[in-house]
Amino acid sequence: MATFTTPCVVLVGVVGGRAVYLELDSGKRVEEFVGVDVDSAAPAVVGDFLEGHLAVTSYSATIVKGVALLKPAYVLDAEGLRPLVKKAVTVRSVKAKEFGSWEPLWNKPVFLQRSSPTVAVGFSRAGALLHINAVPSNVEIAEKALAVARILQRGGELHMNCTCRLGLMPVEIFVRRDGRYIVAKFYLNASSPRSGKAFFIAGEGGNVLERREVGLAEAEVAAYEFLSKLKA
Repeated sequence: MATFTTPCVVLVGVVGGRAVYLELDSGKRVEEFVGVDVDSAAPAVVGDFLEGHLAVTSYSATIVKGVALLKPAYVLDAEGLRPLVKKAVTVRSVKAKEFGSWEPLWNKPVFLQRSSPTVAVGFSRAGALLHINAVPSNVEIAEKALAVARILQRGGELHMNCTCRLGLMPVEIFVRRDGRYIVAKFYLNASSPRSGKAFFIAGEGGNVLERREVGLAEAEVAAYEFLSKLKA
């Protein structure tokens, strides 16, 4: 994980199996081993243009926004695994703080390619610090999490969030109806055995009614079974 003091603008790319971060103003460069090569671009400033796979900025108390630069990237949230806005960005526009078209990315994992293996990058804030975490991942984990989310959203208002600062990069799906709730959790870091499983909790008030761990292949069946507990 790499840490930068905000406000900041950081360029992100993967080179030779390592995630590379370049902070624009200070020139601070951090590398993180991920062990996966993807079709990416090295972070750099060429003339007036920013290069790399992504650019991310963080300012104010909670704002984290990003944009794809030279290569496509995909954001995982409750709406799906969707393309991150992609555009050319100049140093001049960054200095003028022209971030209106950049997308919110706080605790939303970004996949650097939509085929496996891939790299998932997450962004989070802690006080004045921006944390960036990159892990090897598989698109199939994201797709399974989305399939479960679509099932569980039938039970009530659904929230989907990634605790991006943690090494396992867990994605949590939460749905509540009246006093009951369901939590489903997936782990995006494919180097961990946990990434091959889904974890479900059903609860009511402060009490846990059931916990279950299943393989990814059984996640949708388990989601339907847990959904019935909301309707009971």
